[in-house]
Amino acid sequence: MKCLRYSSVCVLLFILVFTSCKDSHEYSVDSAFTEYLQRFEDEAATRGRTFDPKSSGLIIEFGDLSGDVAGLTHYEKPIRIQIDKTYWDAISKTAGADMMKEDLLFHELGHGLLGREHLNTTLENGDWKSIMCGGDKVNDRAWNINYRGERRKYYLDELFKESTAAPDFSSLELAVDTTGYSTFVQRNFDTQDQAIWPLVDDSQHKISLDNGRLCFQSKVDQTYLVLAKMGTSISINSNFSYEITIQYPTGTATNQYGLIFAPASSNATDSTEYFTINNNQRMFMGNRLWYSFFTELPESSIVQAGVNKLKVFKVGGILYYFINGIYCYRSEIVTSTNLNQFGFMVPAQGTVWVDNFKIAQQASAGVVQKVKQNIQVIGGAQVISDFNQHTINKQ
Repeated sequence: MKCLRYSSVCVLLFILVFTSCKDSHEYSVDSAFTEYLQRFEDEAATRGRTFDPKSSGLIIEFGDLSGDVAGLTHYEKPIRIQIDKTYWDAISKTAGADMMKEDLLFHELGHGLLGREHLNTTLENGDWKSIMCGGDKVNDRAWNINYRGERRKYYLDELFKESTAAPDFSSLELAVDTTGYSTFVQRNFDTQDQAIWPLVDDSQHKISLDNGRLCFQSKVDQTYLVLAKMGTSISINSNFSYEITIQYPTGTATNQYGLIFAPASSNATDSTEYFTINNNQRMFMGNRLWYSFFTELPESSIVQAGVNKLKVFKVGGILYYFINGIYCYRSEIVTSTNLNQFGFMVPAQGTVWVDNFKIAQQASAGVVQKVKQNIQVIGGAQVISDFNQHTINKQ
């Protein structure tokens, strides 16, 4: 499926013959966009800006845009904005569609009503500085922007005031305590009883132990979700951590691999959280219910084709991401139900090695009691045809 960041290729169409017979105050906004236009006006008003497009004129319409473009602003009189119908329909079928649509419309309105141009700089943590990012790619990075949760207010402030100060979430100084966690489940894959997953060799995959590591070899052209089901769930309200070491030494450098965790009911279409990397030193995070990963970040701490330790701490409603012991990013968790499946993702036709599988919870009397139990762990592997590793359309 094609998808990019909405390329607001700002087309200047001042053609005298065209404009001379056109109502420069025409107002025509498709009903699909009226709510987002009203939100834009409301957000502007809270920041001391007022717009009256019904009087001044504005056209927002669906179009059939080419070149993987999601949105296009034409500097005509009145301003005319086109939104690609195919892309709009595609994101409409997924979780997070509302924020993706708002981001798209606000980006185009930023061009058309605020006179903003593309701004392709980044914050300290690698996030795009502005929802006005777009146009030609920078360092071949996707335009995906983590526009939700605590980030939304900052991005709206910056949209209406470019000099807005950098937000707290962009700091690479860890702001929470990650000590005091007790081990819930741990496997090192040194022996067969540590393997979790059945050691098999069939037409779709092979699982074996190799020098103290679990080796998973995919034989199919789809992504594998390899999940271990815990006999005891972890409360979504608790603080926990999950870590593995993982290696994907061969294969296409852009292929994503990494850790995943999910609620008890998860299947190929359920709310699986993921934290993945590739051998081009890029990291990604997201949830399978969404159309795309939240964002793509360059990360120099990734060992290309080597062994990498990935770790996620959940503290409150926020996930804190670490690579090889280095804090890299934070973002809201999407999953809202108790968790009992933890594992890893394998690219199509890929082979990964996994070690040091560990889940821990913040220390409490309840957790200590659970740690004393012999936790049942059942392993399984699931082939999926689409892992929403999309880049959003250009704007």
